[in-house]
Amino acid sequence: MAAVFGRDSELALADSFLESASERFGGLLLEGEAGIGKTTVWREVARRAQQRGFRVLTARPAEAETKLALSAVADLFGPIPAGTLARLPGPQRRALDIALLRSEPDTAGLDRRTLATAVRSLLAELSAEGPLLVAIDDVQWLDGSSAAVVEFALRRLVDVRVGWLFARRLPEPARLAGDALLPGESLNRVTLGPLTPTALHHLLKDRLDRPLSRPTLVRVHEASGGNPLFAIEIASELDLGAPVEAGARLHVPQGLRELVARRIPKLPVDAREALLAVATLSHPTPELVESASSAAGLATAEETGLLRFDQGRVAFVHPLYASAVYETASRARRAQMHRRLAQVVTDPEEQARHLGAATTEADEGVARRLEQAATVARSRGAWESAAELLGQAGTLTPPDRLDEARRRRIAAAEHHVHAGDRARGRALLEEMLAEPLPRSLRADALRLLAEISYNDEHAAEALRLLEEALQSADEPRLAVTIELGLSYVSGHVADNRAGLLHAYQALERAEEVEDEPLVGEALSYCAMFEFGCGRGVDWDKVERALELEEPDRVAPLLGSPSLVAALLLLYVGRHSEARERLTAIWTTASERGDESDLGFILFWLGWLETRSGNLGSAAALAEEAASVATLTGSESMYGQVLAQRAFVNAHRGEAAETRRDCGDAAALLERFGNVWVGVWIAASIGLLELSLGNPEAAWHACERATAAVEQQGIADPIFPFFLPDALEALIAVGRLDRAESLLDTFERRGRELDRAWALATGGRCRGLLLAARGDVAGAVPALERALREHERLEMPFELARTLLVKGVVERRARRRARAKESFERALETFERLGAKLWAERARGELGRVGLRRSSGDALTAAERRVAELAAQGLTNRQMAEALFLSPKTVEANLTRVYRKLGIGSRAELGARMAEEVQK
Repeated sequence: MAAVFGRDSELALADSFLESASERFGGLLLEGEAGIGKTTVWREVARRAQQRGFRVLTARPAEAETKLALSAVADLFGPIPAGTLARLPGPQRRALDIALLRSEPDTAGLDRRTLATAVRSLLAELSAEGPLLVAIDDVQWLDGSSAAVVEFALRRLVDVRVGWLFARRLPEPARLAGDALLPGESLNRVTLGPLTPTALHHLLKDRLDRPLSRPTLVRVHEASGGNPLFAIEIASELDLGAPVEAGARLHVPQGLRELVARRIPKLPVDAREALLAVATLSHPTPELVESASSAAGLATAEETGLLRFDQGRVAFVHPLYASAVYETASRARRAQMHRRLAQVVTDPEEQARHLGAATTEADEGVARRLEQAATVARSRGAWESAAELLGQAGTLTPPDRLDEARRRRIAAAEHHVHAGDRARGRALLEEMLAEPLPRSLRADALRLLAEISYNDEHAAEALRLLEEALQSADEPRLAVTIELGLSYVSGHVADNRAGLLHAYQALERAEEVEDEPLVGEALSYCAMFEFGCGRGVDWDKVERALELEEPDRVAPLLGSPSLVAALLLLYVGRHSEARERLTAIWTTASERGDESDLGFILFWLGWLETRSGNLGSAAALAEEAASVATLTGSESMYGQVLAQRAFVNAHRGEAAETRRDCGDAAALLERFGNVWVGVWIAASIGLLELSLGNPEAAWHACERATAAVEQQGIADPIFPFFLPDALEALIAVGRLDRAESLLDTFERRGRELDRAWALATGGRCRGLLLAARGDVAGAVPALERALREHERLEMPFELARTLLVKGVVERRARRRARAKESFERALETFERLGAKLWAERARGELGRVGLRRSSGDALTAAERRVAELAAQGLTNRQMAEALFLSPKTVEANLTRVYRKLGIGSRAELGARMAEEVQK
């Protein structure tokens, strides 16, 4: 292995990282320009990890592999013995076998969610055996499907002893950036700068036959900018050519490609062919290179020092060499090499890629092979690869099949959208629409462009494009799809009535053409907008839509029957069923690599978990949604996600984080004008200020959104979900008449539609209003009615708030024992949920009652289970694993146990629990 020079401080940090990674989760990110030595340091860190007893899994993606699905996954896990993989559950083991090309996929294709779960399980299994390091070089060339799998595992292993080592070329964007995925405290970042002249001297002395003179060394350092790769190449040129005359300027080529271009022609033909084969293959092995060139050529090429051999793979010592070798070859030589490789590789996708690269003239047979390869790539969840293949298929379609070429390009644009690259899709469509198109193709291109525009928060433009598309839609099924788009966009831009009108028209058209999947989508749109108009849920429509749904249809997830059903279940408070459906939708989209709407699915899942009181899960979902929005470049979605994340943090009592996210979301709101972002901001700040005891500030935050509700009315109580907080603030600031008018409407709609959430929170506000008017006696039964409604809900946070209000009213009614019980129940719930500001309020109210809290017999079931396991000597982590809780939740429960039992150590806890057993 090559020696490392001039990187003492970087390697010292790496040693500290490895020491930490042997005990806990962490990451090291090496960054720098091309040729600066990232790979050299990366290899040295991996070597030191092996010396320390780490198992090291490595992947070194190459530029040629960026479009090849699951390339890096194969590198990382290909060397794992079959016996280790056999310990995985059957479906996970099979998914890995398919990804590693050890088994043929079945008709359903590779289940990418199962594969990601298998990778996570395998890494957890390996880390349990000993220290583990996952080392990925050149993450800027990581293929998209591998990046998604690794990201899935990385996010879910933060409590597992795994070290992550990344190297990234700047300024190239990375598909998998450690700084975007690793928590700040877990990430060590190193940016490699230029070598000093002294370090460069040692490096060149090590690599060359003879050292350079001091003056020449200084000039080489100056010319190379301290970049070791360029310095070696410049020095090699000097070594190979005539000596440098004193005072003469060094002849430095403009870049490494020119240097390599000067060296390669000096090599024998068979060596040049071997180098070109290595540069062209996605996974070069000695066998493949020899099949495409010759064994003698590979042997000669190895002598150049440009190649290295590692674990059955051939690679250039630096990836830039591959680009240089490929680009200096003539087009004819490159095409000839691609033709050879198409004959020797076995993967259908790679075969098609080589055929496409070898074909310089239109060829329908090759175009068809590329389109078929796109289908294979999509089945493996590689939407980006599929889009590239479809684009190439369009380019190679013969001129006499121009409409076919256009169809393939539109399909390529749609695949780019689903891969999360709406900008690329938009550019392709706008380029096509600038040309005369047949009516049906123009309509389809306009439809897709409208979908992109709506997701980019250009709703008015989307509406105009859809209306224009409908005028050109001669094909009946396409007309239905466009009508559905008009329903969705107009329902959100104008009002629910406009959306419902287009939904009815879409349903009529779909039934005329007898297209069952389209009928199902139209039915789901009808059900969604009927609900939006305040008519409740037509579950018969929903069930029929689900029966007619075609799961594999390429269409936006946001209007699918499954998602509409999930959202309606969420809206009416059937949280368990909604969670099951939303999770299934997320899983399916993730497995397929469909990035187009993942952020929105996470958004709704986050809201669901917030309403269900699972604030830790909600926070994690909000973080993941923010990451997805950032990676897909959707600023509008990012604004919504920030506002929803603020709502989660407001529940948790994280004041600074709530205000920061609301501020950032407000800045985006000004650019895109999304009214719902404003509602989420109002809800977040309103809740936070109430928890801080600032009702005036809470009302100020909610005033504008509340005025809109007063003007427009309440179709369904779920839409103004912030209203109970606005009412509580309004009552607290003494605006009782206005509060009563709003509350009357809110409760009436709750009764008419039987919305338990509205009746429970409305009952809480009714109790507050009556108490504010001095009718304490009437407030108590109102709150008791609210608690009965809470029994129908899975919303512990709202229940605890109602208990808190009930305790205050009971204290005012001098029912101190009952007030104490209400406060204790509220406090226990707030503490369990992690709502720290509300817990402080409940604790303060409990202190004002003046009665001592009960001790041992007040332990909740969850606290008692924790206490029993702790008394047996289990650690917090062991208890967390046994109870399927997070270590933080276990710690919080244990803290409450100590306080309730009046003890301060585990020894005392063991004695107390032993007494309990003897009773």
